[in-house]
Amino acid sequence: MKKITPSLLIPAAVLLVAGSLQAKQPKLRTLLIDGQNNHRWQQTTPLIKATLESTGRFIVDVATSPAKGGDMSTFSPKFSDYDVVVSNYNGEPWSDATNRAFVEYVRGGGGFVSVHAANNSFPAWAEYNQMIGVGGWGGRNEKSGPYVRWRDGKFTRDTHAGRGGSHGRRHAFEVTVRDADHPITRGIPTSWTQAEDELYAELRGPAKNMRVLATAFSDKSTGGTGEHEPILMVIGFGKGRVFHTTLGHDTKSMSGVAFQVTLQRGTEWAATGQVTLPAITAAQLTKAEPAMQDPLKLSPPATVGKVDLSQRPDMHGDGWVSIFNGKNLDGWTQKNGSATYAVEDAAVVGRTAKNSPNSFMCSEKNYSDFELTFEVQVDEGLNSGVQIRSKSLPEYNNGRVHGPQVEIETGPAEAGYVYGEATGRGWLSPHQPATDAFDNDGWNRFLIRAVGPRIQTWINGRKIEDLYDPASFQEGFIGLQVHGVGDRGPFEVRWRDIRIRELK
Repeated sequence: MKKITPSLLIPAAVLLVAGSLQAKQPKLRTLLIDGQNNHRWQQTTPLIKATLESTGRFIVDVATSPAKGGDMSTFSPKFSDYDVVVSNYNGEPWSDATNRAFVEYVRGGGGFVSVHAANNSFPAWAEYNQMIGVGGWGGRNEKSGPYVRWRDGKFTRDTHAGRGGSHGRRHAFEVTVRDADHPITRGIPTSWTQAEDELYAELRGPAKNMRVLATAFSDKSTGGTGEHEPILMVIGFGKGRVFHTTLGHDTKSMSGVAFQVTLQRGTEWAATGQVTLPAITAAQLTKAEPAMQDPLKLSPPATVGKVDLSQRPDMHGDGWVSIFNGKNLDGWTQKNGSATYAVEDAAVVGRTAKNSPNSFMCSEKNYSDFELTFEVQVDEGLNSGVQIRSKSLPEYNNGRVHGPQVEIETGPAEAGYVYGEATGRGWLSPHQPATDAFDNDGWNRFLIRAVGPRIQTWINGRKIEDLYDPASFQEGFIGLQVHGVGDRGPFEVRWRDIRIRELK
């Protein structure tokens, strides 16, 4: 197994890349509504817009209502022009005509997303309350519908009398997925920490056709209810789909990766009924403490459309270039360690040396977005790997090679998963179930794709990993590792047919 070396601090920004999207797939037209809110919508609307557009999946228009006391008859967005409507609105009622148009839009199949205080809106509008499932404040009480809580491993509808809507002190809190089979929550960790936020509680409403995806415990020590309260919900309304998130009180809470990830996934689902955004790992959606990033510093990914990430690389297609000539190690330089490298029978042969640290034969050229293929054979008892987009910097551990490494080892084991060599991060792959894709006695064909923060791997035609890891370098060298073995060995690892296709 790998050893964790002294920590390398790397910014933990997370930008969701719509990796499986192709350039021909149109962006989702999104209408974001604001203009009145007891929260600072002037600050939060730009964050919601940036969070969605940073995926490359959405194009967002903003419709701002008249200010309080204004003529609401002038507010009449053309909802039918959009795939999904996102509400950052909590204010005076819309006109009857706008209400009818919105009900017709959602009931007819339009998508709707209610963000945080949007569930405070329109307590007297029956169809709106059906859309959001449960809401708070505005005089809501037991006549509005039940509380919905997670108790004893199941959801209950509590009809006791009481107010609708409360929250304790703002704090960071753990969110637990209760339904991992829904497209929004499928492919994200089962629990994670939201940045400091209001944990909405005691929401009441019709709660019909509602599916609660995640809850959080409203701790009495923070002024809460002592109940597991719904945080993320989906609701069916006619042919329409509604995603309801109670997260997102202010700029701080919206700078939490948890808010951003769930909003992105929930909005895509509301618009289309599916989620094509890539899975998110526990390295990005963290539990020990909330992961943070400023949405305004993100930009739409330039990688969307470079390649179809839903397909395995075609190693017989155009554009592949050999980066090992089969005769010598021209274009390669050894870094770290005292293992030896030689060329024999058109293969690079790496041999261990006793008590040597990890050794690396590194390409002299750096690569950013690419597809890489090679064949490898390794002695049983030796674990190895191939570095991608890695660095050797004088100021970091005297030139210690560090960066993402695709694991090579006999199995069943972790071959094909991605490790953060010498970064202090350990495994970048959040889970490494043993696979039997690796042929212990023969040559093994690896395919690796690195596009933006996305890393995908295949062994002998079998897909092993599809990782989103924006914290790693996105440019660097290729390195062939001979792992240190102490006083054991000697062992050998052999590589041949090393080719790369750069993605421009």
